[in-house]
This record gives sequence, structure tokens and C-alpha cells, in this order.
Amino acid sequence: MSSNVTRMETRMSIPHFRQQASFNLIALLVVIGVNVMANTATLNGRTTGEISDMYPNLFTPAGVTFTVWSVIYLGLLAFAGYQLWLAFASGHESDLARMMARMGHWFLLNCLGNACWLFAWHYDLMWLSVLIMGFILFTLIRIHQRFRIADPNAPLAEKAFIFFPFGVYFGWITIALLANITTLGVAMGWSAWGVGGVYWTIACMILGTLAGLLMIFRFNNIWYGLTGVWAFMASSSSGTPSPARTPLPSSPPAPSSSPCSGCP
Repeated sequence: MSSNVTRMETRMSIPHFRQQASFNLIALLVVIGVNVMANTATLNGRTTGEISDMYPNLFTPAGVTFTVWSVIYLGLLAFAGYQLWLAFASGHESDLARMMARMGHWFLLNCLGNACWLFAWHYDLMWLSVLIMGFILFTLIRIHQRFRIADPNAPLAEKAFIFFPFGVYFGWITIALLANITTLGVAMGWSAWGVGGVYWTIACMILGTLAGLLMIFRFNNIWYGLTGVWAFMASSSSGTPSPARTPLPSSPPAPSSSPCSGCP
């Protein structure tokens, strides 16, 4: 009896889940569009990288490091395509319901935060950009918790279309938040207290490393850890932090020429 009720509730929710899947794709495309504006100087007449260069500090990876945004965006587009396939291909109603119930509105909120971050960054509202970056990180934490990302017993499709893109995204935004905080400190004239200097950079790298180790050994999230390694690879060779160096509609730090430059 209860199983029949569950199946009936699932069937009644399918139209809602299909709408949710469609809105997720639209939100992602909006984010990418805002990033294009940000990196073509359409948004307040400056690119994301140009604003980043106004606040030089040591905690900014080299430009090539931001090619990770290409990976993140491709992964998120794959996720969007996968959930649309579940939504509109017959025979996947139960999988769709399970995915959408766990995702809730967190992806939509994440995309909203990304787009808003770019506006805050481009209009020199550094304090607001830090708050928004923190919100973006919070949405990724919730997605990680609800999907139990890196669960070894998860289906292969879930590992490919959810664990991988959101694991990399989560890892990168963690580093981006540290970079965004550093930029705020430089903007507020805290450089005299060491913000953006050698010791500050070392402290940020230690925090990022500890976060990576925690995610690997406690939550088995190898993608998060590998992203941290990639982020720190060229930290010492750059010198200009910036929360948005890749086109992910609102992003964290560093200038880059990749198509994602200017994202969290």
C-alpha cells in the first residue's frame, strides 16, 4: 500500500521535476552569459581580470590554473544534460525524482550567487563579493551533503555527472573564497598587517591543504583534493588575486584568459 502511494506521489511530481530540470539549465546558461559579459568588458567597462590586477597579492595562481573553469563548466553542462535526459526520456521517473528531491533548489541558488558575485566584483563591492562567495560555498556544501558526494556505492552515472563536476567546483570555490578574502584585505589597506604577503599566503595554503586532506580522508572526495593541488601549483608564480578569473557567472579570484575567467 505504502509503495503504491509512493509511486503515485512520484508520478504527480514528475511535471514539477521536469520544470526544475529546465530551470537548472536556464540558470546555468545565464551564469555563463554573465561571465561572457564580465570577460568582454561589457559589465561596467572592465574585465574581471583587470579588476583583479588592481589588488596585487601573492595568493593568486598563475593564469593557466584557471583553465579548471573549463572543466567545471563542461561538467556542469553535462550534469544539466543528464538531468534533462532523466526528465524527458521515458522510464526514468524514479531516478529523476530521487535526484531532484536531493538537489532541491540548491543549484539554482548557486547559479544566482555566481551571477551576483560578478556584479559585486565589477562594481568594486569587495565586502559584498566575499559574502556572496561564502554563500556560493554554502550551496556547494549542501549539495555535497545531500548527494553524499564520493559515496563509493553510488551509481556510475551519479559519480560522472554529479560527484565529478561538483567535487571539482567545491574544491575550487574553497580556494576562491580565501583569495576573495585576501583581495578584500588588500582593498581595505590591510597590506601593512601582512594581508597578501608571504606569511598570509602560506597560512591560506595551509588552510586549503587541511581542507583538502579532510575532504579526501574523511569524505573520500578525491576530486576536491586534486583541485586544491591544481590551485596551489602556480600560486607562487602569480601575484594578483582575484575572485573571478574564469567565466563561471560569478567567481572567485585571479586573472585568466580561459573561457571561464571570472568565476567563483
